[in-house]
Amino acid sequence: MNWKAPAVLLIGLFLLGGIVTAAPVDKPEAVPLATVKALAVRELHKFPEFNGAVPTNPTPLYFPDGRLAAYEFRMVKNGKTIGYIIVSANRNLPPAILEAGFGEKTPSDLMKELAVRKGAKNYRFAYLGGLSYGLLIGDKLMDIKGREYKKPSRYTLSLEVEATKNQKEWKSIESIVLTTPKYPITPLATITSEKIIYGVPAWTDTDPGGASDTDSNLGPAPDPWGDDDACAPIAGSMVVGYYEPQYRTDWYREAIIDILHDLMHTDYCGNTAPDDIGPGLEAFYQDAIRRYWEGELADPPHCSYQVYWYENPDPSWLFGKLKYEVDNNRPGLFRTFQAYLEESGKWITWPHVMSFTGYRIYSNGYEYLQVHTGARNYEALSVDWILVGNWQNADLYVIYPTCISGPEPLSGGDTVER
Repeated sequence: MNWKAPAVLLIGLFLLGGIVTAAPVDKPEAVPLATVKALAVRELHKFPEFNGAVPTNPTPLYFPDGRLAAYEFRMVKNGKTIGYIIVSANRNLPPAILEAGFGEKTPSDLMKELAVRKGAKNYRFAYLGGLSYGLLIGDKLMDIKGREYKKPSRYTLSLEVEATKNQKEWKSIESIVLTTPKYPITPLATITSEKIIYGVPAWTDTDPGGASDTDSNLGPAPDPWGDDDACAPIAGSMVVGYYEPQYRTDWYREAIIDILHDLMHTDYCGNTAPDDIGPGLEAFYQDAIRRYWEGELADPPHCSYQVYWYENPDPSWLFGKLKYEVDNNRPGLFRTFQAYLEESGKWITWPHVMSFTGYRIYSNGYEYLQVHTGARNYEALSVDWILVGNWQNADLYVIYPTCISGPEPLSGGDTVER
């Protein structure tokens, strides 16, 4: 790791590390992660080097005796790791950022590399204090050099000497750091502007795969591809569902996703080319009206769509455009290679398309966009928030609808007269 001068918050005896004692293990004094995250945000001003970066990907660090000690946060700016902070998560330690470093790798990254070299499979990250770390592997402790020790019954960091004082400080801090569920930032910063488009369905697909190519798969019937219809058709279906309330049923949800899967040329592995997303959605009206007149759909579509694709624009420009669309009640699509979902605590680490449905601006200058993730399981929430710029290679699809009051007649063949 390429370290700069150690940018460490020097508090008392921090650099003295810890000592092993035979004292019994106290009842854990672990601090909730939400409180630790809020503390990290509050204390970041002490590190101007991180201006514009945000703490993400919280990773627990443990005392060698197994108690929770702190969380490591990866500091990300414009989608890239620029360093890390370690924030206290134990009431016996001071409520503060204990350590900070700069570079592309964090201590947990280095520990993961150690685990690979040593063939360790089940382990936790150990925090020894004084820029020292290790791995807890069963009843053993391994330091950064790969040396193994017996796991101590008690390991006391020097900062725990003033545990009583530290616990009082935590009580004071927690009376200020009030956490609010479903908010990506705690009330340490207040919301100054917000708009959410209500009525956009937060859908995923549920139909299975494994059907024959000759089978009819429209709706919840098995599909000839895998059991995931892919993110782009799912995200597009949410926009259709917003403008077409007659399609907000379980059967139609799967039908609309199936139709968009075909129109967007999504392959059987779930991949959709970014330049096929817009044309696929624009082709939906004519395809759906044809299916209506041929009896496949009981209800006709009422809206056609014009889609504009903005490829990897500047994050601030992207947010300004998204805000304008949301202010005008027009949901659209957001595509990214990597982004952090604030409430789920998950990194998206593959190309993924979601619908955007809102934004929120805070008094500390942070800007967030609300997305419907298309999540099919509990690894991510169906509705989540992404900090502006905390992504890599994000695209925006702006969608303009044209809606009519009823179905248009077919003039012959599959052509729709407009």
